[in-house]
Amino acid sequence: MTQHVYEIDIRAEVEDVWRALTDPASTRQYFHATHWASPPVAGQPFTTLLPDGRVAVEGVVEEVDPPHRLVHTWHPLYDPELAAEPPSRVAWVLTAVGTGTTHLRLVHDRLDDSPRTAESVREGWVRILDSLRSLLETGAPLPAATTPG
Repeated sequence: MTQHVYEIDIRAEVEDVWRALTDPASTRQYFHATHWASPPVAGQPFTTLLPDGRVAVEGVVEEVDPPHRLVHTWHPLYDPELAAEPPSRVAWVLTAVGTGTTHLRLVHDRLDDSPRTAESVREGWVRILDSLRSLLETGAPLPAATTPG
């Protein structure tokens, strides 16, 4: 089974990390300037949007357990080759580790039939998570990298 697993510790409370994952104003800062079109709701479709309003990613929210777990399918539309592949899945798990620190575990799976997506996100998630950590720990994301689309 093809999957990518990333684990980082962030010097921030679980609630602050959750807010950064789900708040459009926050995601615009570290997630290639994209944002949720609406809050994630279990069982409902979702989209994230590029700054010009085009859909970056679409999917279905499978689980929402604030502030500890968010699971959704992942179908990138910002690239035609990735859009041609079937959706994969992303799970975000947040765990408090002591006072003021959160362990974030991201698992991107169901990638067996989506090899281009698997390759695209392999290093992409590292950059996003590093920028998220920078935003929460210093108040500023990492300098902008290449934006999808």
